[in-house]
Amino acid sequence: MPVQLTEAEINERAINLPAFPRVVNDILETLEDDNATLGALVQFVERDPVITARIVSIANSASMGSRHGSQLRDVNMAVSRIGLARVKEIVLTVSMAEFAHKSQVASSFWEHSVAVAVSAQELARFTHVSSDYALVAGLLHDIGKLWMARFYPLEFQMVRSTVDCSERGILDVERQYFGMDHCEISGILANRWGLPAPVVSAVRHHHDPSPVLSEKLVDLTHVAEVFCNALDLTGSEGNQVPSFCEAACIAIGFDWNQDINSLFGKIQARTEHACAVFR
Repeated sequence: MPVQLTEAEINERAINLPAFPRVVNDILETLEDDNATLGALVQFVERDPVITARIVSIANSASMGSRHGSQLRDVNMAVSRIGLARVKEIVLTVSMAEFAHKSQVASSFWEHSVAVAVSAQELARFTHVSSDYALVAGLLHDIGKLWMARFYPLEFQMVRSTVDCSERGILDVERQYFGMDHCEISGILANRWGLPAPVVSAVRHHHDPSPVLSEKLVDLTHVAEVFCNALDLTGSEGNQVPSFCEAACIAIGFDWNQDINSLFGKIQARTEHACAVFR
């Protein structure tokens, strides 16, 4: 039986989803804060023992064979050794992995999200877009599907069955059964969690970036998902390549004449490594 979702219902039921990690917002806020310091980042790291252990472990691994060969136990030194950019990526990835584990959804969902996140980060090299924004937008672009599966599992399964047995696009079928599609739900959730406006736009418009082509993070997320599905990075059954907006590719400055095989190879290798964290 089709339902007619409203923004109010989505927000109300979202209370029953796992708590969104506050540290993700904290990290993203530092990107726009010219006064953000290393000390502030250390405070974010120290809040979570899992993240702390991962940072220290990676710092010690990085120091093996170097003149900094001594074992580190101090978070400040570990963060200094790894560097701000790498630490931010680790914090965001580990935090989102914990959120994923609590979500109790099929691993294939998060593996696809990880692949899109990695692709978006690699594409961020072609334009002036934060790789941290790209990572979060990629990981959350399909979060609306998680909401659907959690609260309306029967209708969600009917959507999947209809898409598998027909040539209709997933957004069209979702609107039939839910009155809105997963992109709209993703945008509502991202806004509820207080994520930056570019991230909200990216998850809301990743299937059709044409209304907001001025927002390059939207373009990145769209192109990243097209690449992931076309390459079948996670071997998902019923994988669909969404319609491709060529203008989005132009907007991010992607050059098809470059060594695409090298780019795709890097995306594939990084995806396999990152998916291990989410397992």
